[in-house]
Amino acid sequence: MKVSQLLCAAGPVDAVTNQAFAWRRWFERWGWEGRDYAAHMAPGLPARALRPMRELEGDQEPDVLVLHYSGYVAGLEQVLGRFPRSLLVSHNVTPARFFWAHEPVDAARCELARDQLPALGALAGAVAGVSRFNARELTELSGREADVIPVLFDESRLAARNGEPQGAPTVLFVGRLTPHKRQDLLIRALAPLREAMPEARLVLVGTPLSPPFEERLRALAGRLAPGAVAFETGGISSERLAGHYRSAHVFLCLSEHEGFCIPLLEAFHFGLPVIAREAGAVGEVVDDAGILLGPEDGVDTVAELLRIVISDRELRDELRARGDRRLRGYDQSSTAAGMRGVLETLAVR
Repeated sequence: MKVSQLLCAAGPVDAVTNQAFAWRRWFERWGWEGRDYAAHMAPGLPARALRPMRELEGDQEPDVLVLHYSGYVAGLEQVLGRFPRSLLVSHNVTPARFFWAHEPVDAARCELARDQLPALGALAGAVAGVSRFNARELTELSGREADVIPVLFDESRLAARNGEPQGAPTVLFVGRLTPHKRQDLLIRALAPLREAMPEARLVLVGTPLSPPFEERLRALAGRLAPGAVAFETGGISSERLAGHYRSAHVFLCLSEHEGFCIPLLEAFHFGLPVIAREAGAVGEVVDDAGILLGPEDGVDTVAELLRIVISDRELRDELRARGDRRLRGYDQSSTAAGMRGVLETLAVR
């Protein structure tokens, strides 16, 4: 069988791009052919790993086209209309309201993407989301029942975990520096934590939305916790990222919108206790493996929970064990089997 994939945008550290590469490895394992395309490509991608979307028109028609949807692409309706045996996989579009005050162009793109989804959903042969949250949203927008095909999470591609971390109490978050991920609240929570644990520090790993947005976060950190917040905003190797997970004592996520949040699974893999706001798909990903916060929980509550989790070895061990169990729910062989069933059904229509 020939299965091609199309991405809205691709980059070397982009989660959707890495998912497409992971699926290609599974397709090759099954003996399936096909090529992968992207409407927009950032520098730094492996040579010829992806082809421009315009080349899809000249390609021999695949048995199935998988569209990994993550943002607006002009003319995408016409492209998808050529492939009735297609699967639209929604990786989520962040609501525009988070960006208007910071990057209006990005906000406009998000609005356009939300408006484009219903038309794409009507054209695709099947629709799915990478979480129940995404699937519900796609069902509402398209009027069609969406399946859930979770992300592929391959623990074998990650470094092994260490034992208990050494050094200063360290809080970690991994994710783009953007308004909806609320790194500002992480910084604000660090300030009261340092009253109880003066050596506590915060590490933020992620590409910034823009230089001005990064500068605002750095200025906030300088005012509230001078010298205690480290930013890792450039390209980062898998080894260095693993080092951040291994040296942290707790993973803290206060995002207000997440379509999945793969770093939560990475934190479980490295044995990190997780504290997270229950927003978007976060609750379904974490389940009972972490401490979930409600909208009423402010930064003082967060700081106290951080102090307890960092200090209580028995609690940390329990959360680590729960994280291990939660990862079994994302066994990639089961996820791959689900995708294969959908694609094989589409191919014979």
